[in-house]
Amino acid sequence: MKYLSTGEFARLCGTRKDTLLFYDKEGLLKPRIVSENGYRRYYIGQFYEFDMVTMLKETGSSLKEIRAFMQEPDPAGLLTHLEGKKRLLHRERMRMAARQKMLEATIAFGHEALNARYDVLDLVEMSEERLEMTPVSEEDQTTEEGSIEIFAEFVEKFEKQGRPVPMPLGFMTEKQKISSRVYLADYFFCGASRETSRENMSIRPAGLYARLYHKGAPQSHAEAYSRMVDAIKQRGWVINGHMYGYDMASYIVSANPLEYVAKYCVSVCATGDEAQGPGHAQDRA
Repeated sequence: MKYLSTGEFARLCGTRKDTLLFYDKEGLLKPRIVSENGYRRYYIGQFYEFDMVTMLKETGSSLKEIRAFMQEPDPAGLLTHLEGKKRLLHRERMRMAARQKMLEATIAFGHEALNARYDVLDLVEMSEERLEMTPVSEEDQTTEEGSIEIFAEFVEKFEKQGRPVPMPLGFMTEKQKISSRVYLADYFFCGASRETSRENMSIRPAGLYARLYHKGAPQSHAEAYSRMVDAIKQRGWVINGHMYGYDMASYIVSANPLEYVAKYCVSVCATGDEAQGPGHAQDRA
């Protein structure tokens, strides 16, 4: 049998002597021979034991778990353990993918908000969007504090599931309530995901939308919303869908924490040149 010093074995394994000393101390991988003067000798075949420890570490196994498998090998138990780690890794990969998607969407909304023309009503073509809806009551929105609290509960639902809230974020007001100009949500929405139940799934249709960006204190948004509805009617456009208010990453694009940035979109039917699509009917609202 060929035995190696700690340094030689460390080089063979592509690691450091300190790592081997730590593994020895923790009972993960002990040298085969320890002389009276303290010199350690590793059998070259222990490379495979080192590889096992490394593999278990990469799976996220704890020191206690690794020690148990190294001291009392249990092939069936090890396979069950690895299958469990595989499931955890899959969930983590899905969580990271969701976080990346949220980050990309936040950046996109931030750039959109920085380049937007505010308080200008225009017509845009919008593609279909799948959304997850959560109903909210009018009573919960009587104060700004109440609205924040119910939105926090909305976000908490996703946190309990261990996943970020899918973008976009916002609220929806049903078509029949738009003419009243009351700035209240019937639903909070976020982007739909695989976890979205059928009863909470909604599709914002593709089509022609009246769009308005507004930036200001929360109370100013109710006024901007009312002006938008008035401007739509003055132009002779017919509202034929719900109103969607999108949060535009306010905490990123505005240095003022009391300033809220939003985009309001409502499906409309326009006639004449105005119905030709983006670029038409761009007037201040």
